[in-house]
Amino acid sequence: MLLRGTAAARAATAPAMSPGLAANPSAVASRARAHYAARRDASLRTGAAVNLRNLETFLALADVLSFTQAARRLGKTQSAVSQAIRQLEEQFGTVLVNRAAGQVELTAAGRLLQGHAASVIEDMRHLASLMREQGGQRLQHLRFAMVDSFATAVGTTVISSLMSEAVNLSLWSDATPLLGPALQRGEVDIVVSNDPFDGASGLRRHELFREPFLLLLPPGVAWNPERPDLHRLARDLPMVGYRPGSHMGAQIEGRCSHLNVKVGRKVAAGSTEMLLAMVAAGIGWGSAPPLALVRSPERFAQIQVFPFPGEAEPLERHLFMLSRWGEIDDLVDRLAATSRQALHELLDGPVRRLLPGLHDRLVVVEGH
Repeated sequence: MLLRGTAAARAATAPAMSPGLAANPSAVASRARAHYAARRDASLRTGAAVNLRNLETFLALADVLSFTQAARRLGKTQSAVSQAIRQLEEQFGTVLVNRAAGQVELTAAGRLLQGHAASVIEDMRHLASLMREQGGQRLQHLRFAMVDSFATAVGTTVISSLMSEAVNLSLWSDATPLLGPALQRGEVDIVVSNDPFDGASGLRRHELFREPFLLLLPPGVAWNPERPDLHRLARDLPMVGYRPGSHMGAQIEGRCSHLNVKVGRKVAAGSTEMLLAMVAAGIGWGSAPPLALVRSPERFAQIQVFPFPGEAEPLERHLFMLSRWGEIDDLVDRLAATSRQALHELLDGPVRRLLPGLHDRLVVVEGH
């Protein structure tokens, strides 16, 4: 998508430096300014347009201040990132990024562009969304990724509502740490994850749901909820946890560390179903949120379930629906409302039957 004009912006290389100039930084800077000013004037005369993709590339670089990390975030090569920045510098007629001594820093012009580029991109995406909705057009292709527990618990209801919104759908589930970067790279349009990715810019966030983690014990293991002893449990039995890199696994281990509970032996499970099967078989103890248990009611009957011990503030899992600002905002708002309704129905049905004592601690977070 182009910001203005019709002529394609032509890439140009930076001016070559003679050995004498290389030894004189002020001369190099002066020559660079003159070069970029000349390119700017040429761009203005020909009506060359600013490419929104280049602006997105610049914002990614401005966020991380590393060409390598920006390329990784965007799924591009480092040379493609460098070329996009060079094209912007030539079109604006000024240096946006200092690259001296291997360090990446924004110039004053770069900081100015950073402050305005995000709103420009959001406005153009929002305009495209409004035009599509005004014309009653469906998206040609919508890509939706979500964590497993959401996909299994209410995914079919939510996906059914998307059939009238898009001609083609691509759906998959994955671990939370992989979902946020995929959304930022443009590989997916909507994500439901356990992490809001607060550090990522340009994302809209709908909190959908929060629920407390539960303590899962094998049959016959003694446990007193009035005097819980997680230290003894961790000493006597292995902890069956989620695989390394899991967001929920990091939450559980973080709480154990905060309580000074030393987990000696660990067994990593690749899914909640596997975790429940191992606990039911007596291999060890574990923890999972209620929504994950609803997926396997037959396993639920084979294990003991208690509140996770600890402080007054419960250990909770949150679910968020994420999208990029200004692209399909109205559609995402409708989808979030559908998701909340589906979660309400789940809580009033299967969850109330399985966990009557915990029903009130599971919260559907209403939109504002």
